[in-house]
Amino acid sequence: ASTTFFGNTPLTPARSLAATNFLAGDEPITIIPSFNHPEPIGLLSGQVGPFRAGMNVVVPLWLGTMLRRRKFAKIVPPPWMDVDLLKEVLKFERDPQQASFSSELPFRHAEIASAIFSACRTGGGTGSSGDFGGEA
Repeated sequence: ASTTFFGNTPLTPARSLAATNFLAGDEPITIIPSFNHPEPIGLLSGQVGPFRAGMNVVVPLWLGTMLRRRKFAKIVPPPWMDVDLLKEVLKFERDPQQASFSSELPFRHAEIASAIFSACRTGGGTGSSGDFGGEA
């Protein structure tokens, strides 16, 4: 039996990946905008902003990556993307005594990290270690 998505549409691996990437797009991330927009912007998921150059603001992943690609913002790496924390998670998940995944990572961590890295590559690179903005 084939798995379906939205009725009779077969859920192929490509469609599954597209669906999970789409769902991850609403995850909140922090950006540092390089522009000012004094009024909040109304989105279907709620309001974001106001935007002040150099001041952190939380936005949906899709908006943060779009602004990064257009060099209007830098992305602040989520705390769970810290190398030391990821090493601890890896150690935990490789431990045969543990029967579960680490709770240190968000549910769609792979999709979120992939979107952030992709936006940083597209926008001129990631800069130095820990700098997810490059030239904003």
